[in-house]
Amino acid sequence: MRKTYFEVVYDLKDTTALEDSTPSTLDNIAFANEYLLKNNTPFPKYATVEQDYFLLDGSFEEFPDSAENANIPFWTSTISDENGDFAEHPVLTILFSENHTSTGLTFHFVEDYPLVMAIRWYDLNGEMISAQAYEVDSLDYYARNLVENYGRLEIEFYKAKPYRYVKLYGIDYGVVVTWSKDSLKNGSLTEDTDPISSTLKINKLDFQFVDLENEFDLSDSTGLHRSLQKKQHIAPYEYINGEKIFLGRYFLSSQETSKNIVKISAVDYIGLMDDTDFKDGRVYDGEPAGNVIDDIFTGSGIPYEVAEDVAKIPLYGWLKIQTRRNALKEVLFACNAIAETAQRDNVLIRANNQRITQTVGRDRKFSTSVKKDEYISEINIKISEYTAGTEEKEIVKAATYPAGRNEVKFNSPISDLRISAGEIIEQKTNYVVFSLDEESEVTIYGKQYEKQDITATANIAHFDAGENPKAKSYTNTLLNFKRAREIAQKILDYYQTDMILNIRYLANGERVADWVAVENTLVGRGGYAAQLESIKTDLTGGYITTAKLRGKYQYEENHYMTGEIYASEDIEGVLI
Repeated sequence: MRKTYFEVVYDLKDTTALEDSTPSTLDNIAFANEYLLKNNTPFPKYATVEQDYFLLDGSFEEFPDSAENANIPFWTSTISDENGDFAEHPVLTILFSENHTSTGLTFHFVEDYPLVMAIRWYDLNGEMISAQAYEVDSLDYYARNLVENYGRLEIEFYKAKPYRYVKLYGIDYGVVVTWSKDSLKNGSLTEDTDPISSTLKINKLDFQFVDLENEFDLSDSTGLHRSLQKKQHIAPYEYINGEKIFLGRYFLSSQETSKNIVKISAVDYIGLMDDTDFKDGRVYDGEPAGNVIDDIFTGSGIPYEVAEDVAKIPLYGWLKIQTRRNALKEVLFACNAIAETAQRDNVLIRANNQRITQTVGRDRKFSTSVKKDEYISEINIKISEYTAGTEEKEIVKAATYPAGRNEVKFNSPISDLRISAGEIIEQKTNYVVFSLDEESEVTIYGKQYEKQDITATANIAHFDAGENPKAKSYTNTLLNFKRAREIAQKILDYYQTDMILNIRYLANGERVADWVAVENTLVGRGGYAAQLESIKTDLTGGYITTAKLRGKYQYEENHYMTGEIYASEDIEGVLI
């Protein structure tokens, strides 16, 4: 019998504090460099002459001949005495340029930990916000204390074991919380894709857990909920017969509490792309898609990967100011590509191929329903071609702007900008930034691109018997006419796979956008070749999945391109 359970690992850390930190100390040994604390990288257990420390069991490494090569962030310059006390308490100071909030600090000590330490939190003006003393009891020690808007830390070590140095390789500004089967009440994962990328869909994670300590109660002004940040990682895992399966990376979108039950909703990396705008679009004339994708992701902090064949596709047209998600959707549509985040730690952008990866057999299915989708006989794609303007025009009429920095955004692409007063700091196709010494009236001039709208069409030469013609229309801003006709034909082909399957089955690693072979419920009646468009999985109820697929019927006697492999046999990796 298959055994499953669900686990969530929530990274409750200030996502910017580590990068913003500047460690300093006068109590570090000569060969250590406290700045390496920013890397949070462990260093080995080195053999030293500390009392009752160096075991001759092969678990300790010899110290490097060149001590600087040991890559040690923090190692106190003084050793504790016979009582574990320090003659002068070592102090580590960490400065920040911005305010930070965390539930506490997680210290990562090496081999031995100090016994007593104190932490003081200050604001950016140097005023103390909070101070706490801690009795340390582990190498990875969480010093809990929810403090908001701090700008400096002082960490003072009071006591250790006799004749010991304090060795530290890193600090996390927060803590990692794990909820497992004992506390999770329910969980579901919804993964969606649009194979033609006319929309860019978001994968969603929902779960509820029992908050025994009321740490996430929204009514508690000191609760852990106050440290929740949008870019903190939520990593869900499913265990199937002891095998741990990573389900992807998710980020908080909403939280609710009722008594001691907490409901968390989270979105994937695509959901994060809704939070910021992409402003630096311009008019493209054959620009490789990979360059445009790089521009869209730059500054987002979102890891991504682009397949080489997609990166080479030329793009034509204009990207206006819009969310990063919408901008990426335009690129994907123009490239016949999709973006994957399911069971991944990044965004994978790849071509939408039709390679069958595995089979959903009768032994894994509970139910199958099939219907035929509407008949589509024509696809229209409206595009716009842009030509650089030659005549300077008044783009923004005279208006009064305050002294200092000002930004003006445009609704159409502009080149060769100039302003009647002030100094241009930055000028792009979609906006201009300028500064004024004093409040002034400013007129903005430039050359406006000329736009020509065109519609590319693909249609069925001969309608199927008994069918009525029906057209679907799309708009894209990154296609020329030739490329638009190619994409229109691909979309038309997509709609000819017009069988919609809804199946309920035991999942086994299938991912949304995969093509799979689905065995017919009736033996001897062939099966289906179909693409997974939507997957919803019950994470706490046996890992049972409900999926929607689009595909076509595959008779057993219809062979594949090799002439050898049949639908009822092993067809993994075959192009359909």
